[in-house]
Amino acid sequence: MTNPPVPTELRPFRNVVAIWDRKADAATLRAAADLADRHGAHLTVLSCVEPPNDLHILARVMATTPDDLLARLVADRHDQMADAVASVLPRSDANLVVARGKPFIEIVQHTLREDVDVVVKTAEPLSGVAGFLFASTDHHLMRKCPCPVWLHLAADSPAPRTVIAAVDVDEWDAAEPETLGVLNRRVIEIARRLASGPGALVHVLHAWEAMGEGLVWTFSSGADASLAAQRYVDEVEDARRAALNDLVAPLLERSRDVEGPKLEPRLIRGAPRAVIADQAGFLGAEVIVMGTVARTGLHGVIIGNTAEDILNNVQCSVVTVKPDGFVSPIALELDDVTQA
Repeated sequence: MTNPPVPTELRPFRNVVAIWDRKADAATLRAAADLADRHGAHLTVLSCVEPPNDLHILARVMATTPDDLLARLVADRHDQMADAVASVLPRSDANLVVARGKPFIEIVQHTLREDVDVVVKTAEPLSGVAGFLFASTDHHLMRKCPCPVWLHLAADSPAPRTVIAAVDVDEWDAAEPETLGVLNRRVIEIARRLASGPGALVHVLHAWEAMGEGLVWTFSSGADASLAAQRYVDEVEDARRAALNDLVAPLLERSRDVEGPKLEPRLIRGAPRAVIADQAGFLGAEVIVMGTVARTGLHGVIIGNTAEDILNNVQCSVVTVKPDGFVSPIALELDDVTQA
């Protein structure tokens, strides 16, 4: 039986946003510019100035008003960003935007207002207790940004050739199997669009676990326990392999007629957070693309710990993709924005 063609779930990239905060973001600017160039998209460089909590005190001792001081901070940030963009992307016609407010809120509002396709930002790996007590801008964006977020590491190539598309084909445990299927295809499509250059390869990776193996051992008797446990594990593996093949087969069929990276399915047993991190190192992946775990139609997202764990434990960039129907919990408010 021939698999039906799978329609493209994503529109062509039209708007790419790079987040700039400091000089270390040069690699992120290059990655965003390369992505925009390859897809004929418009590039915006966005920076956020968060007003100090003691703005009024600072303004008073500096003999100025809070509004004037904030305007000076915004102008100074704009000048710094313009110099950085001119240095890193001398031939770029990127639009420069400085927003005022909490960074993750301003970034999400900008994506909503401008209908952004991808946000590219330098990753901020957390360590220690503080990482668990105070969510970083990255973690907020993974939970709340409606478009894909590419958390880029400075050492990574702006045009990755080896990309992992981490998918979950366990529809048995999914609250909304169809939503999961669409999300998986989006993850693969984003991975294909990121992979670039001769020999580019997307590994479609599914990590699976035989969660009930212990129960089989516990409730089976004697010599039958080992055979029953192995039969259970084999059946789970066969089911996951079939599901992965069903997901990838129509995409492979379609890709034969389209220039782009090769797709390679990979089925590995183990906990996702461990398998994905291990495979990233083993395969030399430059980017991991994964979906967030969510329910559609809610003003919010329920994100699994896997994505956040991986962000803090792998040595490559991570891209998070939202499911169909995701609604950001951050309402769009047309705050004042300074544009170049």
